[in-house]
Amino acid sequence: MTAAARVPVNLVTGFLGVGKTTALTHLLADKPADEYWAVVVNEFGEVGIDGATLSSCGEGLQVAEVPGGCICCTTSPLLRVSLTRLLRARRPARLLIEPSGLGHPAGIVDLLRDPMLAKAFELRGVITLLDPAHVGDARYNSHETWRDQLQLADVVVLNKCDRADVAQLQLARELVGKLYPPKLACHETSQGIFPAGLLDIELQPERWGKAPQIPSAHQRSPVQPMRRNKPAAEPAPEAWPLRKAQSSLDSHSCGWIFPAETQFFSAALAGLFERLGQDAALGLAGLSRAKGVFHTERDWYRFDWVDGYPGVQASAYRRDSRCEVIVHAEKAPDWSAFEQVLLDAVINPKTLSGISTGDSD
Repeated sequence: MTAAARVPVNLVTGFLGVGKTTALTHLLADKPADEYWAVVVNEFGEVGIDGATLSSCGEGLQVAEVPGGCICCTTSPLLRVSLTRLLRARRPARLLIEPSGLGHPAGIVDLLRDPMLAKAFELRGVITLLDPAHVGDARYNSHETWRDQLQLADVVVLNKCDRADVAQLQLARELVGKLYPPKLACHETSQGIFPAGLLDIELQPERWGKAPQIPSAHQRSPVQPMRRNKPAAEPAPEAWPLRKAQSSLDSHSCGWIFPAETQFFSAALAGLFERLGQDAALGLAGLSRAKGVFHTERDWYRFDWVDGYPGVQASAYRRDSRCEVIVHAEKAPDWSAFEQVLLDAVINPKTLSGISTGDSD
């Protein structure tokens, strides 16, 4: 099976009651009439309600329910079985997956990257719905799953904005703006309505040196069932890792982005962040901040260095590995020493070359 034949897959996530099923209902009602789509719905309870709702959305649609449990765990065979059955029945032009509001969707991303499933499915944008009223509520913002869903998102859709007050909307915007890695888009809406074009948002705009093109709320962007080829005039993509540096007055930053397939030795990264600010050989005099999300041999982790103290915690982010360093100094440092330490921590250097520019996670 060629890469061009892979079925595009989108996750539509969000906490309980945020409006995922309503959002899917609008997407399905507006899908191209000549396309056959499939939906996998995972409900926490044993009685499937969402699946029955979506099944009534019209023709050219297959809905598979996985009630009573969570499909997000990589050890669960439920999702794998459902995906296999979908392909055997009829290959859809697009697959939408709605995980349980209590599920950790990172497990689904890991499963879709399984070598066998990756031959058949291509993960496109992950859409996470967020209710602005939940942002300042400890019942939500203290919940690990709520935070993980936001970390994993490529696009955040602020839903139920018609019910939120000015302060809640502002708090939600500030939260999304502070997320690292930054989101590709944040769309504000009500009734779960968002542009279908967000399903196919450019996932690696850094490789092409331009901001992602996001359709307006009133523009129906055509959904392509297969991968869209880059125009012939597109510039050649940069080699991995991507390196982006900038300076403003006495502040200098540099960031590195690695493909998701690249894995790092967790011990090497831990040692690096412990050395920051102390090892002159790294050439980072005036270091004020360092942070990164990395795919390691153990799991995905976020590393931080701030005020002289290193820290690490598990991360739900899965799109790529990336690191950013900020230095306050009169002159921009030579970033090559730090970059070489990052490269030395890579387990599988071959992932940094020979990757198709059309591929995304």
